[in-house]
Parts: sequence; C-alpha cells; structure tokens
Amino acid sequence: MAPKPVYLSHLLLLVLFLATIQLSEQLEFSQSQTLLKVQQLLGYPSALSTLSSTTDFCNIEPTQYLTIVCYEDSLTQLHVVGNNEYAPLPPNFSSDTLFATLGTLSSLKVLSLVSLGLWGPLPESIAQLSSLEILNISSNHFNGAIPSQLSLLRNLQSVVLDDNSFSAEIPSWVGSLQGLAVLSMKKNWLSGSLPTSLDALQTLRVLDLSSNQLSGEVPHLKNLANLQVLNLENNTFGPHFPSLPTKLVSLVLRNNSFKLSVPSGLSSSYLLQRLDLSLNGFVGPFPSSLLSLPSINYLDISSNKFTGMLFNNMSCNDDLHFVNLSSNLLKGEIPACLEPKTRVVLYARNCLSTKNQDQHPSDFCSNEALAVKIIPRQPKHKRTTGKTVIVSSMGGVVGVVLILGVVILVVSRVHKKQVVKIPSQSPLENVTSQLHNEDEVKTTTRSIMEHIIRRVPDKLAVEALTRSIKEHVMCRVKNKRVVRASTRSIIEHVSSVNTAKLLTDARCISQTMKMGASLPAYRTFALDELKESTNNFDASSFISEGPHGQIYKGVLSDGMHIAIRGLKMRKRHGPQTYMHHVEMISKLRHSHLVSALGHAFECNQDDSCVNRVFLIFEFVSTRSLRTCVSGSSGEKISWIQRIAATIGVVKGIQFLHTGIVPGLYSNNLRITDIFLDNSNNVKISSYNLPLSAENKRMISSGTSPGLKGNIQARIKGEDKNDVYDIGVILLEIILGRPIMFHNEVGTLKDLLHVSIKTDDIARRSIVDPAVHKECSDESLMTMMEICVRCLSDDQTERPSVEDILWNLHFAAQVQNSWKRDSSDHSYSPAPSSRDI
Repeated sequence: MAPKPVYLSHLLLLVLFLATIQLSEQLEFSQSQTLLKVQQLLGYPSALSTLSSTTDFCNIEPTQYLTIVCYEDSLTQLHVVGNNEYAPLPPNFSSDTLFATLGTLSSLKVLSLVSLGLWGPLPESIAQLSSLEILNISSNHFNGAIPSQLSLLRNLQSVVLDDNSFSAEIPSWVGSLQGLAVLSMKKNWLSGSLPTSLDALQTLRVLDLSSNQLSGEVPHLKNLANLQVLNLENNTFGPHFPSLPTKLVSLVLRNNSFKLSVPSGLSSSYLLQRLDLSLNGFVGPFPSSLLSLPSINYLDISSNKFTGMLFNNMSCNDDLHFVNLSSNLLKGEIPACLEPKTRVVLYARNCLSTKNQDQHPSDFCSNEALAVKIIPRQPKHKRTTGKTVIVSSMGGVVGVVLILGVVILVVSRVHKKQVVKIPSQSPLENVTSQLHNEDEVKTTTRSIMEHIIRRVPDKLAVEALTRSIKEHVMCRVKNKRVVRASTRSIIEHVSSVNTAKLLTDARCISQTMKMGASLPAYRTFALDELKESTNNFDASSFISEGPHGQIYKGVLSDGMHIAIRGLKMRKRHGPQTYMHHVEMISKLRHSHLVSALGHAFECNQDDSCVNRVFLIFEFVSTRSLRTCVSGSSGEKISWIQRIAATIGVVKGIQFLHTGIVPGLYSNNLRITDIFLDNSNNVKISSYNLPLSAENKRMISSGTSPGLKGNIQARIKGEDKNDVYDIGVILLEIILGRPIMFHNEVGTLKDLLHVSIKTDDIARRSIVDPAVHKECSDESLMTMMEICVRCLSDDQTERPSVEDILWNLHFAAQVQNSWKRDSSDHSYSPAPSSRDI
C-alpha cells in the first residue's frame, strides 16, 4: 500500500502542470487578441492583422513601424510608429478605448505610439499600465491637461510627450515620480510657472520643456545632481539666471526673458559641452572663461547685451567648433585661438577692432553699455524743465492718437465702400449675366466646357451633365443675382492682406507636429559667409526677384545648398528694430514649409543702420505641384499621392495659423509656390513673411490694402482666405488642368457642384484622365465636396483648416481601403446613389 500515495502525488503534479500549460496558452492568446484589437482600432499597422490566424506575436519581424519585444512569452515592449507622417484613423476611433485595451497588457514595460494622429485628452485608463517604465506618445494631437493618473505609475523612468497640444500647467505631482530619468514635454502649449517639486527628482538626467508658453522664475534645480540635459528654449522664463547643478552637459536657455547677469559659478561647469544663451537680455561682462571650459564645443551668446574686452591672447578649448558672439557690446580683439578655419566663429554687430563681419564703432558699445546701466544721457541742446518735457510729450502722444484716429476713420470708410463693391455671388452667375456682353468671359467659359465635353466618353453622360448644368444656371438666373466679374490672373497676389503689424507684440510659440527637426539650428550668418556661398552674389547665383526681394542660390562650405532672400530696407533702422521679426521668422520651421535657416544684416558703417536683411532658407528643387498634376510634360503623380500632397499643404497652412500667435494668415497660397522633393514631400515656398510685410508697410506709409479695416475683423476672417486658396489648389488637383483666371475658378466650382449630383460616369468625365480610373468614387466625392466648400463665396460657410484635414485623411483612408478590396486595378464605373 505504500506506493499508492506516491502515485497520487505524481498524478496531482501532472494535473497542475497541464493546468499551468493551459493557463499560459490562454494568456498568450489573450495578448494576441489585444494586439489584434489595437490594430483594428488604429487601422494600422497591417503586420498585426495576421494575429487573427496566429498567436506567435513574439516572433513578428521588427520594422521601423512596428517592434514587439517579449520576455518568457509575455509582451513587454510595443513600439508603433506612423507611416508617411500620418496613419488615417477609423472614423469611430477613440483614445479611451485604445488605452483601455492596452491596459490589459499587465506586463508591458515600454509603450511607444508615435506619429499616429491620436487625438483627444490622454485617457485616465493609462493608469492600468502598472508595469510601465517608458512612455513615448510624441508627434500626436493629444490635448488638455496632463492627467494625474500618470502619477500612479510608480515605475516610470522615461516620459516623452513631445509634439502634442497639452495645455494648462505642469502638475506639481510630477515630483512624486522618484525614478524618473527623462522628462520631455517640448513643443506643446504648457503655460504657467514650473513646479518647485521638480527639484525632488534626484534621478532626472534629461529635462526638455522647450517651445511652450512657460514663464516666471526657474525654480531651484541645484539638487538634481544627475541632470545632464536642460532645454528651456522658446519660453519666457526670467529674469534671473536659474540655480543649476554642476554636472550639466547641455544647457539651452535660448529665446527667453533672462535679463540679468550670468553667475560666475557657470565657469565651473567642467562637463558642459553645449551652452546656448542667445536671444535674451543678459547684461554685464561676458565671462571669457566660458571659451576655455574643459568640455565646451558649442557656445552661443548672440543677441544679448554682454560687455567687456576680448584679447588676442585669450585661451579656448581645442574642441570648440562653433562660437557665436554676435549682437553684443564687446570690444577689443578676436582671440587668436578662434581664428582657425576649422571653427565657425560669428562676432558681427559688436565693437571689435577687426574690420570683418560688420562691426559697430567703438562709441556705439560705450553708449549702449551706459544705457544698459540706466545712466541718463545729457541733452545736447536747450535745457528744458521737467514740466515742459512732460507737456510736450503728452502733446506729442495726443497728436499721434488724433492723427491715427483720423487715418483709421478714413481708411475704414474707404474699406466699407470697397466691401460693398465686392461681389458675393458665384462666378457662374457672372458668366450667365455677361454671355452677350463680355467676349473674354464667353470665350473662357466655352473653352472650359469644350475641354470637359471632349473628355466625356458616353453620350448619356454628356446629356446628364448638360442637363444638370442648365438646371443649375436657370435656377441662378431666376434669382436675378447678377454681378460683374474680373478676369484677374491668379499668378498675381490673390490678397495683399498681411499680418506683420499685428505680430509686432506677439510671442512666438512652437506648434505641434513635425517642426523640421532634421534641419540645422537657426543661426546668424556672417555676410562674408553669404558672399562666399554665392561668389559675391554673382549673376550666375541669381534665381528670381519676387515680392520677398531678390533670391539667390548659395552653397555653404559644408556643401549644403541654401536660398538667400535679400530684402532692401527702405527706411533704415538699427538691427534691434528688426530682431523681433527675425525671431518670429526663426520659428517658421516645419516639414511642409521651406524653412528658415538663419539671417544676416548688411549695415551702413556710418550710422550702423540696416541697408539689407538677408533671410536664409533651405533650398528646394523647382519641381512644382502644378508640374506634377497639370503639367504638359513629365510623369503625373497618382491619386493617392495627390491626396497626400494636399494633406502636406494643409498641414503647412495649419502651422502658419497656429505656430505663432496670432498666426500668419492670408498667405497668398498658389500651386506654383508648392514644391515636391524626390520623396514627394510637399514644401510651401512662399508665405506671409513678417519682415517682408513690415518693410512693405514702411514703404507705403500705412496705405497698403493689407492694413485697411478693423484689426480684429481682419483677424477673424483671414484664415478663410487661405481656405479659399486651398480650394483652388484642390480644383487643379482634381481636374488636372492649370487654372489661370478667377472666372475659371467660379465656373469650375459650380461644375463640380452639379457633377456631385450626377452619376459616377458623368462625374469622372471632368476628372484628370491620368487618375480618373484609379480613384474610388467615395474618395473622389469627398475631395470634390471639400473643394466646393472651400470655394464658397460666403466666408462663414468655408470649412476650418482642421475640417479640411479630417476630410483629406478620410479620402486617403477610403482610397486605400478600396484599393485593397479591388480584385484588379482596372476600374469599372457604376452609378452612385449618393446625393447631397
């Protein structure tokens, strides 16, 4: 009887073993189902859709878009990165559902959801990821406050929330994340001051809060003994220099409101490699010991008010490869250690003894230094009593106010008269009212109709389209809404409205989305550097002359190609007058804009006034979007590529509207100013540059059409001007023919409107023959509908930029779905029952 208990115990162990195996298989199956649900929620990536037939998710081959890491058959890392800058989300997408689904992955330690277009507040259900150590949700559209549920994730070591729209203040509970090593929240809309609890993060190594709306004094950070990277760029911190630890490797305080002196303790930062204090208001002697810090290789103190003498025998670190001392009040000589050509050294707009890089006379720095110390200058002419000065000042102010009031009153009345004359009806009405009077309009309309009818392959389609057009025209004629239309060329500026004056007191704020991070840092160029890159502005380097001045092509010493816009200033002022505009231009960096790389001033040596401002931009090819969709030669881009290009254009405009406050509107967007690189990435090359607009205002002495009318009224409607321009571009993309005159726009808009109500055959007859067989009907309808809405005569009926973007994403999504579902690529059109 003795062996029996042994047998039963073995049997019990066997049962437990089998139960464990079954539980493990169920767990693995549950995780695979979670991943499959994530794929269904995102509609991306396609690699996860295979989990419906297999549970072996741990062996999915990693790619740049999807990486899965397992430990003992449990998912520990999930990295999903968007493809081609966007992944169209399903219409019923919900961030709450997504994170509730991810919350079932109890073993997940690393979660990266990057560039997926996710929107809405960050859900509270993120607290379910109790094992999470690394969270990266950058380059999405999350908004609202940072949820307090993040504080429940006690294992967090890295939090990256970059390139979103998070707002409100940085919460004080962030100091409770005691294991945090990386905290990055750059390029959001965070405001207020920094919580003092940050000083409790003893393990913190990287703190990046750049490009937000943060302000106030930086709290005491000296206890962060492990902090290596601190980036507070593009905020309004100040005025006192922050209290910092001594082991920093990179310190960036660029473009803030620091105004006092730099503490001497900064010279003991023996690990510091990168130091950027530019675009602030620092005063006092420049600590020359910064040039010889043991680890320094990058130093930028430009655009401050540092004083002091530089000497030839000063020492520098041998590894120092970039130094920018420009736009300060320095005197003396350039140290010999900065002369090797292996270094980039900028020192313009100081009072140095060298004749290079446009130096001010010595007296300039002396006088400015006195002004910084608030020592009043003695008057040179008649003595006047304090009372007289006050009275004359008040009289001057009152006089200016009265003059401005009269000017505004006159301008507003003229503006009202002009508004009355502006037609609000459709250009199709213009055509119907002038068929017997204006031969030019008649010829244009007839040529458009002939061009369209030639494309219609079916007699019934011709009849259906003609009948719809006739009904539409007769309906308009009965309403007797007849106006005159001009035949103004679109090649000219559609609108001369500019917002430069409105921006003079605006603070630049970086927006979400991709900001052109691959570009080199914005900097001040030396004039000699530009002359060398263009062979002293030789005629062979000249490209064109447009509304933004003369444009040259240059090649820098490192081989980089640049475009240089030379803007001659009609009214001469000192460099500081233009610095605000230059600072705003430095923020115009986006993946869909021809972005700014830097600037240079050409000053008159006699009075130190600016003769010309050079704006340096990245150089793009001359392959315009028009060439790719309506050009007579070359290969045209596909339908899905046209949608993607339009999305790029709208993203660029969205950035111009929201990337700075109150935004750059009325950008005179034209298809000829939009270029595509070798990867078909869109670049907008011409937009409302603040400095160019300001110079135009100075020339016109306040009579520019862009300055007429009430300021608030112009801000309210100017975004709709860009929406109209987007509609014109959409029109050309759909039809595949260049649109040159405004009466064409109105006629073709109404043609699109009536064709939406006809059948699919008639609708496709007006589409570019190069793509009309490859586009799905739903995608085409969506593009036509949003185009017609953009071209509405009533500004209030035009969609928002966000609405356009959503519709374009939807058009891309349904096109991709249709392409996947099609058994072959040849399209057999069928009648559509959809109507609006």
